[in-house]
Amino acid sequence: MSAHRGNKRQHFGKASGRRGRDHDNAVVDENNPVIQCFREYATILDAKHDKYERIVKISRDITIESKRIIFLLHTIDSRKNNLRKVCEEAKDRLDAIFRNHFINIAKELQDQDPYQYARAYTNGMQEFIEAYTFYEYSCGQDISHWESIQKKLTYEITSNEVPSGGKSFKEKSDLESSSDGTLEEPTVTPNKAEEASEMACLLNPQDFVLGLGDLSGEIMRTCVNSLGSGNSESCFQHCRFMQELYKGFLSVTSIRSRDYSHKMITLRQSLLKSENVCYNVTVRGGEAAKWGTTDDATGALFQLQLSKDDDDEGVFF
Repeated sequence: MSAHRGNKRQHFGKASGRRGRDHDNAVVDENNPVIQCFREYATILDAKHDKYERIVKISRDITIESKRIIFLLHTIDSRKNNLRKVCEEAKDRLDAIFRNHFINIAKELQDQDPYQYARAYTNGMQEFIEAYTFYEYSCGQDISHWESIQKKLTYEITSNEVPSGGKSFKEKSDLESSSDGTLEEPTVTPNKAEEASEMACLLNPQDFVLGLGDLSGEIMRTCVNSLGSGNSESCFQHCRFMQELYKGFLSVTSIRSRDYSHKMITLRQSLLKSENVCYNVTVRGGEAAKWGTTDDATGALFQLQLSKDDDDEGVFF
């Protein structure tokens, strides 16, 4: 009986293998409407994946350049009196990101649903917001609203009906206005029809908020560096700004994002380190600058170790 069952299994195995070989040799009818439909779907998906990867590459370039700008801003030193020089260089490099990188993302997102590609450049956008807001903070400017940055990420397209299909791109925020406050009309060349439209790189408000959360780490480093350079009075200004920023983050209760929760933890740790610096300045006075060096033994005093059970009590309005 067992031998009979074994023969049946062997017989079925041979049959299944024979059916597989027949399936491999089957001819696909390219004129079949279903096959044509799936071929079209494959082409659309391949184009979408290629576009997604191109945006990811641009986002990586934005991340690298934004980190370099942040490192540049950390070189500001009151003893060297280089604030103006560093801020001008940082501004030029930030404008270059608008002109050379975000405009390429805007071209890729033209006539597309930007939310389908939002995850492709969210890391680069958050790093750029961190660098941009840190530049404004270091230069003594107010932090821009996300809508004002979105306007900078909106570009005007002027397309001429040229046989080569050339297009010229111009940033919307760079348009010159006439004396009466109206935008000057571009000169239209005869025999050429000119149409103006807009394209934009979407700035998700959530990315803007998460970028502000990363800003706290840079301000904390600035606070410690200010103490090391002997400018202990600015430590309290940095700490007060971070307290207001943390209070604003605590007031947001409707957002449902795991990244937002992580930013809150990082923000609170940076705030506590800054408050610890201010505490040492208050207690030790002029001697606190000696403890603000980069030495591991002395710098460890400023590293506040948080317990897992140390939950924030929050704020109530």
